[in-house]
Amino acid sequence: MNKNFKQTSKTGSLAWLLQRISAVILFILLLFHFITYHFLTQGRITDYKYVLAKAQSWWFPLLQFMFLLTALYHGLNGVWSVLEDYTASKFWRLVWYSLLLTVGTILLFVGTLTIIKLYTLKIA
Repeated sequence: MNKNFKQTSKTGSLAWLLQRISAVILFILLLFHFITYHFLTQGRITDYKYVLAKAQSWWFPLLQFMFLLTALYHGLNGVWSVLEDYTASKFWRLVWYSLLLTVGTILLFVGTLTIIKLYTLKIA
């Protein structure tokens, strides 16, 4: 493949740095998520009512939203980095970028709706 590297994005180093930072944040949020669901259950099975009870506090939905944002950014940025490396055409780079942006927006919308729905439901 003959590729002119001047055609690629000039923000490669910033994307690389943000990928590493998001990985660290994602790891910390994943630890929180794992501890909340597996160690703080006091021997009970994690079920819907347990998650619903946790979601009623102000901090749990906030951390779930941060987890969602960080995971989406980290995943989509990683896929974009790979696609950008292997796509020489500006047209196809624009197509891939638009597709990733659309998928990311849809996933963010659905994830945010799920978090809001859990937060607004009342425990029976």
